[in-house]
Amino acid sequence: LKNQQTTKSSNHQSFEDPQNSNMGVAKTLSLSAAFYFLGINISPYVISANFFDSRIGGTEGRIDTDYKYDEINPKEVKEGPDENPFEGITLLVHRNGEVDPCGAQKTDPLAAIRSSMDHIDAPSSEFDKYDFDSVMTRALASSILSSDSCGPARGSAKNGIPELLNFCDMGEDHTPVLLDHENLVPLVDSHGDYYFPCHFHTREGVRIASIGELADLARKKKEGTCSPEQMSDSGTCASSSNELHIYAVPAGRLFIFAPKYVGEIFDLPHVKVSSGLPVSLKVISITPRVFDVINFFDRDESSRIVEKALKETSETHRMKRSSTGASGYNVNSQRTSENGFDTHGKEAQKVKRRCLDVLGFDHYEESMTDGLQVLRYNKTTAYIPHMDWIDDHYKREEHNFDSAGVGTNRFATILLYMSDLDENDGGETVFKEGWPVGQPVEERVQIDEALRTLRESGDADMLEQGSWQETMVAQCRSRLAVRPNSARAVLFYSQHPDGSPDESSKHGGCPVLHGEKWAANLWVWNGPRNGFPGSPVNEEVVRKRKEKGISDPNQPQQINAVFKNTGRDPRFEKASLYFQETFWGPLGHNDPELRVNTYQGHVWNVMVGVEVLQTWTVGSEESQRFTV
Repeated sequence: LKNQQTTKSSNHQSFEDPQNSNMGVAKTLSLSAAFYFLGINISPYVISANFFDSRIGGTEGRIDTDYKYDEINPKEVKEGPDENPFEGITLLVHRNGEVDPCGAQKTDPLAAIRSSMDHIDAPSSEFDKYDFDSVMTRALASSILSSDSCGPARGSAKNGIPELLNFCDMGEDHTPVLLDHENLVPLVDSHGDYYFPCHFHTREGVRIASIGELADLARKKKEGTCSPEQMSDSGTCASSSNELHIYAVPAGRLFIFAPKYVGEIFDLPHVKVSSGLPVSLKVISITPRVFDVINFFDRDESSRIVEKALKETSETHRMKRSSTGASGYNVNSQRTSENGFDTHGKEAQKVKRRCLDVLGFDHYEESMTDGLQVLRYNKTTAYIPHMDWIDDHYKREEHNFDSAGVGTNRFATILLYMSDLDENDGGETVFKEGWPVGQPVEERVQIDEALRTLRESGDADMLEQGSWQETMVAQCRSRLAVRPNSARAVLFYSQHPDGSPDESSKHGGCPVLHGEKWAANLWVWNGPRNGFPGSPVNEEVVRKRKEKGISDPNQPQQINAVFKNTGRDPRFEKASLYFQETFWGPLGHNDPELRVNTYQGHVWNVMVGVEVLQTWTVGSEESQRFTV
């Protein structure tokens, strides 16, 4: 894995083994100390105040800042609070998804970061987010943190290297190869062994992509406000406000929010919605991790999604009896809802991109999402508690679903509710491993008592006694349940930070007792999903099927499409081809035809300027030709 995927290794950082004692330790320490103190004493006079902004990338508008600095001659710089953005700041590091820090700075981050930059071969003007990840990982591991800080939460550490590196690089058997894997800038020790770096996020999930962004976060802390991490459950500031918290995420893994208490708020100003209202998360439950997504979408968007679902005629996407399983269309007697899929509609694409923004992605990846699944529950219809994570325990599928290893699987779900249902109407989403918010332990109701109370109320008399539907209604009234109301959105995770399935996320759609329930959900994967380039496979299954001449029925058929401009219509003289809203290539009168590998249901647009003049939806034929 590492030998094949370190194409940026020409820019790798060297990282000496701290236990190598064959190089004259005393002399090395003496020289290091001398240069360190020399550097500390002269650094205020050689580093300009805008060093972090102009030299290493700036914020690019993703992390808001009011700080503006003019160019200053380094020789004229005096000591002052703005010369070192980290002066007076305590940097605290969290493992992904964890509330409590795993390590605190023991030395000045500025000196450590500058030293770490010297180990990158690329010029600073060409630094990108992957270089920053490598610089920051090395600075934390070698100087800023103690060597025994922030190791893996589970499993044994590798010998003789800082614990953080053991956490950032989980090993080739536990590091999924994401689409940007070849861009990682590994660290290398004195033995030539590679270690992939972490990537770093704020508490709100924003990826820190440059030293300029990290510096801006540090400067903001000097404004004296109490950060959410320092806020106690009672709403008072529990500690000094000079703490800067960052969250380290291992290579190949995705950011996960770290909720501290029920009712906690995560403001997400980087997530933009058409209404212009502020988007935030509100913690519903710690275990499982469930959040209300405030102002995620509105009733107009909801109506348009339902309208498109009802008009869909494609056999693979139209509304029909819901199915289950990893392979093919399988009707389940304990899932009685109807569903359809909107993979590339305008509203679906807007919602999907917004979902990834909420989850801490810094760019959109179509291959890491399913289509937007639209659901209709009529009276008495329901779905028994289940996990969205797909279980292929016996590894019978070609796709590798083992997300705790190098496989990919459903990682998080965002539910969108499009109907208003009252307290006794049913239709809730129930998490059977969770308990109602704020309910004392002594007041918890067990299922037998809940069934007895339900039968006495008569609310579910239309259901057969002893049926799974009746049992679900009782669970919905005694366990953690989310009641639908129009334009409500809820996020929950199906995986732990290490990729293992979160069994507490088991949930179900409660029977509708009155009225009708419309909802939609988006499944987000921890890497390329089944059927997309780069998706992981079970090599042994692939080998056996090839020997038998069997193809995977769950792999979508790749379509060879050709797009050509005949030059006959003057409207298309300066046209361009777009995959949905993403530019693909020029398709004007004199441009060559474009050949594309695509899939059934994909939508391609021909645009001139901002106007869509032609739209095609790819059909099922193996080869297709589209002309204007």
